[in-house]
Amino acid sequence: MILLKILTFLSAFLLFQVELVIAKLFLPHYGGSYLVWGACIVFFQAVLLAGYVFAHTFLGRLGTSSYLKAHLGLLFIPCLFFPISNSHLSFNTYNLPLVVDIFWRLIMTIGPVFFVLSTMSLVTQAWLSSSNLKRAHNPYELYAVSNLGSFAGLLTYPFVFEQFLTNTQQLQIWRILYLFLVFGNLLAWGLIKTKNTHHQTTATPGVEVVSPNALWRWLLLGAAGVVMFLAVTNIITYEVAPVPLLWIIPLGIYLLAFILNFKKKPWCPLWIEKYIGPVLGIAALMYFLPQRHFLPVLVVIGLLCVFLFVICMYTQQQLIKSKPTFSAQMTLFYVMISLGGFFGGILTSWVIPLISNTLIEYLVGLLLVALTIKGKYVKKPQANLIALNLISIILLTLAFAAWPQWFQDYHLWSFALVWVVVWFSFLVFSQDKRILVAVLTGIIVMTPILEPIWHHAHFIIKQRNYYGIYEIYDNKSGIRALIHGTTLHGVEMVEESQRRIPLGYYSPISPLGSLLIADTFQAKRVGVVGLGTGTLSMYSKPNCAIDYYELDRDVYKLASKYFWYLSSAPGEVNVILGDARLSLKNAPDASYDLLAIDAFSGDSIPTHLVNKDVLIEYRRKLAPRGAIIFHITNRYLNLEPVLAKIAEDAHANVALKDVKDGGVNMRSIWCILTWDDDRFLKLITDQDWQPLDEDPNNHVRVWTDDYSTILPIINMGELATSLKAFKFFTW
Repeated sequence: MILLKILTFLSAFLLFQVELVIAKLFLPHYGGSYLVWGACIVFFQAVLLAGYVFAHTFLGRLGTSSYLKAHLGLLFIPCLFFPISNSHLSFNTYNLPLVVDIFWRLIMTIGPVFFVLSTMSLVTQAWLSSSNLKRAHNPYELYAVSNLGSFAGLLTYPFVFEQFLTNTQQLQIWRILYLFLVFGNLLAWGLIKTKNTHHQTTATPGVEVVSPNALWRWLLLGAAGVVMFLAVTNIITYEVAPVPLLWIIPLGIYLLAFILNFKKKPWCPLWIEKYIGPVLGIAALMYFLPQRHFLPVLVVIGLLCVFLFVICMYTQQQLIKSKPTFSAQMTLFYVMISLGGFFGGILTSWVIPLISNTLIEYLVGLLLVALTIKGKYVKKPQANLIALNLISIILLTLAFAAWPQWFQDYHLWSFALVWVVVWFSFLVFSQDKRILVAVLTGIIVMTPILEPIWHHAHFIIKQRNYYGIYEIYDNKSGIRALIHGTTLHGVEMVEESQRRIPLGYYSPISPLGSLLIADTFQAKRVGVVGLGTGTLSMYSKPNCAIDYYELDRDVYKLASKYFWYLSSAPGEVNVILGDARLSLKNAPDASYDLLAIDAFSGDSIPTHLVNKDVLIEYRRKLAPRGAIIFHITNRYLNLEPVLAKIAEDAHANVALKDVKDGGVNMRSIWCILTWDDDRFLKLITDQDWQPLDEDPNNHVRVWTDDYSTILPIINMGELATSLKAFKFFTW
C-alpha cells in the first residue's frame, strides 16, 4: 500500500511539474501571452481526459492484471522523447494558427509522457482494488494522495525549482525522477499480486449500470470546480492584484479540497452543504465588490479564496458522496470528472473571453454549482413562501443595484447590512432549486447593467480578448483613459484643442518624454515595444520616425479609433503587429537610436522581454551610441535589481529616473541602459537621472531565457501597507 501511495504521489508530482516547466519554456516563443497559458491548460486537460478514457477502456476490456503488463510497456515510451529537441521549441514556422501550433508542439514534446502520467492515478487505484491488500475496499484514498502530489508539485515549483534552478536543470531532475517512477512500477508489479478484475465500460454482469443522471451530475461537479478556480484566478489577475504568482493560490485551494474529501477519512463541515445556497449568494456579491476598490487587496484576495474553498469543498464532497458503489465503475467516475473539467477549461479559457466583455465565468461557475444541488423542489408553494420570495427579490435588487449608489465610501455597518440581506434572500431562494438557478441566471443577464453601477463609470467601450479586458471611458476632468485590467495604458484630452498634449507616463516632464525632448541620443528612429494609446507619437518629427511593436491587434484598433495621437503625429509613425521579439528580427541592425520597452500585461512582467538573452538581440538593433529604456513602474514588483544585474552582466551603464505625479504627468519610473559613456554622463549631470550603482546586497540572479523568477522581487510591503492603513471598524 505504501509503495502504491509513493507511485501515485510521484506521478502526480511529475505531472504538475512538467506542466509548469514546459509552459514556461513555450512562453518566449509565443509572446508570453495569456493565450499561451490558456492553450496549454486546455491541452493538459484534453490529454488528461484521453489518459483517463484510455485506462478506463482497456482496464475494462483486458482486466487489471493483463492491463498492468501493457502499462509497464507504456512507461518506457516517453523515454524516446528525452531530451526535448530544440526544434520542437522553435518559433512558429509551420504557418499554423497559434493555438494549433501550440497543440502540435505540445504533442511532439510532452504529449506522450503527459498521456502516460495521466493514466497513473486510475491504474494505481485499480491496482489496489484488485489486490489482496487491506485497503483494497477503498481505492479512492489514492485519489487524495494523487491530489497531494499535484499540490506539492504546484507549491514547490515557484518556491524551490523555479527560484534555484534553470529550466534545463529542472528538466534534468524531472527525467531522473521519472526513471525512479518506472523502477517503482516494476518493483510494485513484482511485489503486489492482483486479480484480473474487469472495470465497467458498458455493462458488467452483476453490476448495476450507472444512471444518466449520475453521469451528468459527475460531469457538472467536475466542470463547476474547474470553472470556479479558473474564474477566481482571472478576477485576481484582472481586477484585484495582477501578480503572476497569485494564480497558484486558487489552483492550490482546488486541489486541497480534493485532498480533504478523498482522503481515508473524508473531512467536510456539514454546514457547507446545508447553506450552499446563501454561500453562492455572498459569492455572487463578491464578484462586484472588488470593482468598488473599498477593501485592501489582501482582504479581497482572502475573501475570494475563502468562498472558493467553501464552494470547492462542496463540489468535491458531493463527488465523494456520489461515488460508485462498485469499484468496477471507478474508472468511469474519473472519466466523467475529467470530461467535466475539460469542458470547464474550454468554457473559461477559450469560449467566454470571446463572447463576453466581463469576467462572467465566475457567475457561470456559481450557476453550475447551483445546478448540482439535489432534490430541492416545491411543487405547490404556499402563499407565505411566495411572499418571502418576492420580498427577497426586492431586497436583492436593492443590494445589487441601489447599495453601490447609496454608499460611496467604506462603512463596516453598510457591509454587514448588504451581506445579511444577500444571505437572507438566498436562504429563501435555496428552498427551491429552480428559483435559486433562476436568480443566479438573472444576475448573469443583468451584469452588463450592474457593472457600470458598481464601477461608477460609463464606458465608451469595453472589450475582452485572450490578453485581457480593455475599458475606455471619459472622466469628469475631460480626460479619456484606456484601462487594461487594473493598469492605465494611456490618457488623452477630450477637448480637441488639447489633444496633441502627451499625458500620463509619457508627458513632457516624464523620464522618457524629457529624454525625447532633450534629444540626448540624437534620435532619427525610435523603437517602442508596446503601443498603449500611441502617446509617444507626439514626439515624432519629420526627421525622427517612431516604430511601435504591438502584440495585440485589438490595442491598435482601439488606439486608432478612440484616441487621436496616432493620426495627429507630426512625423512618421509605423505600427508592427506581432510579438516584439519576433518582429524585431526583421528590423535592420543598428537601426534604432533609442529603444523603449513598455510591454506589460496588467502589472505582470513579460520575462522574455526583460532578460540577458533578449538584451543581446536589442543591442543588435541599436545604433552604436544608442540606449535602451525600460518602463518599470509597478505596484507589486521591483525590477530595479533585475535590470541592475542584466546591465552589470552586459557591461552597460545603467540609471534610473522617478518623476512624481503633477499636472499632466503621472508618476512613472524608467531605467536606461547605454554603452556610451559621454551620453550617460550627460543624463546624470544635466537630466537628473540617478546611476544604479552595484549593490552588494543584490542577490538576484541574472535573468535569461533559461532562468527567471519573480519571487525575490515581489514588493509585499505595498500589499501590507494598504492593509495597515485600512480602518476595518469605520462606522
